[in-house]
Amino acid sequence: MEVEEKIDSKMYTEADLIGKGGKFLVLTALESEIFSREKFSEEQTMIASSAEDFAREQLKPISDQLNNEPNEELTRKIFRQVGELGFLGVDVPEKFGGLQLDKTTASIVVDCLSGGESASIMVSISAHTGIAMLPIIWYGNDNQKEKYLPKMSSGEYIGCFALTEPGAGSDVLAASTKAELNADKTHYILNGQKIYITNGSWADVIIVFAMVENKYTAFIVEKDFEGYVIGAEEKKLGIKGSSTATLFFENCKVPVENVLGAVGQGGPIAFNVLYPGRYKLGVTTCAGAKYIIKGALDFAFEREQFSRSISNFDMVKNKFANMVAKSWESDSINYMTTGAIDQAISKLDKDSDNFYDGVQKIIEDHSIESSISKVLGSETLAFTVDEGVQVMGGAGFIEDYPMAGAYRDERINRIFEGTNEINRMIIGGYVLKKSILEEIPIRLCIQERIDNWIPDSDISLDVKEYFNVVEFCRSLTLNITNKLILKYGQDLKNEQWLLEPFADLIISFSIIDTCFKRFYNLSESDHKHKTERVFMLTLANHYFNSLDKAQIILEYIDDNELIEKIDSEKSKLNYTPNRIKYKQDIVDDLYYHKKYYLD
Repeated sequence: MEVEEKIDSKMYTEADLIGKGGKFLVLTALESEIFSREKFSEEQTMIASSAEDFAREQLKPISDQLNNEPNEELTRKIFRQVGELGFLGVDVPEKFGGLQLDKTTASIVVDCLSGGESASIMVSISAHTGIAMLPIIWYGNDNQKEKYLPKMSSGEYIGCFALTEPGAGSDVLAASTKAELNADKTHYILNGQKIYITNGSWADVIIVFAMVENKYTAFIVEKDFEGYVIGAEEKKLGIKGSSTATLFFENCKVPVENVLGAVGQGGPIAFNVLYPGRYKLGVTTCAGAKYIIKGALDFAFEREQFSRSISNFDMVKNKFANMVAKSWESDSINYMTTGAIDQAISKLDKDSDNFYDGVQKIIEDHSIESSISKVLGSETLAFTVDEGVQVMGGAGFIEDYPMAGAYRDERINRIFEGTNEINRMIIGGYVLKKSILEEIPIRLCIQERIDNWIPDSDISLDVKEYFNVVEFCRSLTLNITNKLILKYGQDLKNEQWLLEPFADLIISFSIIDTCFKRFYNLSESDHKHKTERVFMLTLANHYFNSLDKAQIILEYIDDNELIEKIDSEKSKLNYTPNRIKYKQDIVDDLYYHKKYYLD
């Protein structure tokens, strides 16, 4: 058979798949490289140190001021300081006042600035550097870049991204904001409103989307343009120190030269700039989780009940062990994602006129990874904060302690950058798309894995069991994918009862695969022994989670044949982890270091 010949000859390699998002699904754990914080360059380490110093010395002492209520004067001061350090211009070309560094370095900056423990200022900075600046960097002409980017990079200008409307949230193309060309053809006249706009009250530069004769179009609006009106600040559940406002366009006059890209290009602009926002949100939320661990741990050591520190209670230890494992998983996914994107971008010609077209295509192609990063990071922070409140008991519910504010602040992250439900649809949908269109050899790999669930390898006995579990889970994921495609085809995207557990299956496998590769590539100097305990817990947790999601799917589609196949392969695997023992070891390490210790 032709298929068998292809399988035997293994016609795809990692080299063939450089730049391809989703390749983690088809390459064995020994075939693909991994990027993690242990591989940061000297320059990246220096930038991280500089950002950490600024966060610790400048942001943390005023975190209460930054978090409690909107303060434009203080925020602008912070923006100018961050701009002076170059952190606002990491993605900006040097000729326009930026540094033009890689996506990993851009993520490192927001990761380390999060040490200032001000969710509000991080929201403001992230909206500015991401969804406000990237549209101009990627789609602006030279005149637009020269006019806006230097001042946005320095912090003189603050930017915002005006997309959401009362009747158009995730469904952005349902927008009712209109723009009509005036009789003199010198200005577009905008009418409509945008809601929930981060930095809305403070923004000097506003990226606005509107319909031009039924063509979705992006514009650059300045705060002084006639007809631009700023509504009142929203009273929010959390991130109270950031600005969130409704923006009104009442016959707002926008010069024709402020069309961003071309008329009708608004859809790609809106969607493409959201992808990097997702993995950056994964980074900031993961960083937040680590600081929550530190805060809860300090309290646990100090608080006594029944004549001993509550840190000695096993149920409290259990919480901390889970916090550490989830944070390490999120961190691993984040830098795997940026590393894969950077690897692909490095193959592009930076001097090419089509460079940014290539960058966008690469980032979009990694939609699965970006959405996983966002979902995992936001849900890790949610879990960690909730457990942090529980550790602190009544004190966690009191405003005098920081945990109450953190509890409110984290909630928005599961809504930002597309809700986690939308992102799960993206994960499942893009796996389906890549399989049907054969953008990566998923179907070929499925054929390989129908009978041979665990491929032979020369891996050492020390990690053989781990490798076998990873590959079992890869085969499980691929076989489930195959069943869903055969049964539903492209209609799967409409089967949300199935898309959610399917996306969770993909997420769990990506964690298993990524974390194994990170652990496997560690040297002893990179705390490999301590990391192994965390990895073993991660592997066990997501192995069982994968089985659970697979069971839910197969029960729904009534596929007893594959259920029996899974049971048979599971018995061959004979994997019997001891999760309580792993957690005990993790807590021992955590208590020794008195903080998250795997950075």
